[in-house]
Amino acid sequence: MEKLITPFGEIKILTDGKTTSFSAEEGRKLDVLCPHVLGRYRITVQFAPDGEEHTIACVFQSDCSYKRTPESGERLECQSFYNDRRFKLSIGLECEAYYIGDVRISDKYDYDVGYLENGMSFHIKSDTKIQEYVFGISWIDNVGWDDPIDDIKNRGVETWYGADPSLTL
Repeated sequence: MEKLITPFGEIKILTDGKTTSFSAEEGRKLDVLCPHVLGRYRITVQFAPDGEEHTIACVFQSDCSYKRTPESGERLECQSFYNDRRFKLSIGLECEAYYIGDVRISDKYDYDVGYLENGMSFHIKSDTKIQEYVFGISWIDNVGWDDPIDDIKNRGVETWYGADPSLTL
């Protein structure tokens, strides 16, 4: 699949601001962690490092209003979006952007991430060696920005699990 439509609009992959082809594979159902998720996809982008800095972004083009919030966790950089139609969408990627001042503490990943107004991005450094970049994306309905937190019935956390690429999308 090279076209992915979500309740927030079409997903686009941009390399240095230009549309890039990608493959989107439907993720397996995770009945325990995210049983109510309506869509769960792994978006893979191939990119050969060339010694230059680049950006690969996963963004959506929305025709509705929305709010966003970072929801990162261990080895997961994730941002979630809530629209006025009571859908929540999360975009995640595996990374750990851990710094003290300007010094990077984690050396497992040779790229950085960015939180965008309408998505997430990989920041490929000049010395990056990785050639495959993976975004996880998931969405759910009947979840709103102002919903009260209920640890027992909190359906909103399901997209966080659903967007984690390390959970075998």
